Amino acid sequence: MQGSDQGMPVVLIDNTADPLATVVTVSFGNVLGQLLDTCEALRRLGLNINRADVTEGSPANRFYITDAATSEKVVKSEMIEQIRMTIINNMLTYHPEAADFLVEGQHIDMPGDHDADEKILGARVEPKVKTLVSVETAGSARSKVIVTTTDRPGLLVDIVRTMKDLSLNVISAEIDTIGPKAYDIIYCTYQGAPLSDSMKELVQNALTYYLCRREVESTESY
Repeated sequence: MQGSDQGMPVVLIDNTADPLATVVTVSFGNVLGQLLDTCEALRRLGLNINRADVTEGSPANRFYITDAATSEKVVKSEMIEQIRMTIINNMLTYHPEAADFLVEGQHIDMPGDHDADEKILGARVEPKVKTLVSVETAGSARSKVIVTTTDRPGLLVDIVRTMKDLSLNVISAEIDTIGPKAYDIIYCTYQGAPLSDSMKELVQNALTYYLCRREVESTESY
């Protein structure tokens, strides 16, 4: 789990900290306002908030979440992505200044977001965060894929889809949003076992290629 960068809007989604719930930590500035609206937005996704740790004057607030239908942790990458985007959009509703730290145009369209890019048509914009992918063995039965890249909507879903295209079994996924940076951890197996060295290299190369290609497509779309 990555540490919080001072002053950055942060959303951390952790499936390892608690045995019974998905733990979501949200922070920005001194206080995240409108906590009731954040809780209500999560409930509308079909989630239960079993507990919320809120400390007055603290920048971080922690929610313990389960699926309302199953009372279990949230494990599907699509729902984890919905949780992340719901919280970030709610944060931007009450803290529009958070947009200064996030990838332009990523969440709520802000006036003038793309003006600078449009003035230099044809110039390739460097990604805000360099893409790094590593794969390592995590115990005797699974491997851990770690991805650091520029954040964008749908990122986790795309990463998991790419891994499934390689016939990997994705066990669990987490995603941290720290300003413009996404830090993803995905646990997986291949044919019921940890990835071999050749599979590790294949996964690393495939994800690096896909994510860097998406970055180029995004900058050239302006």
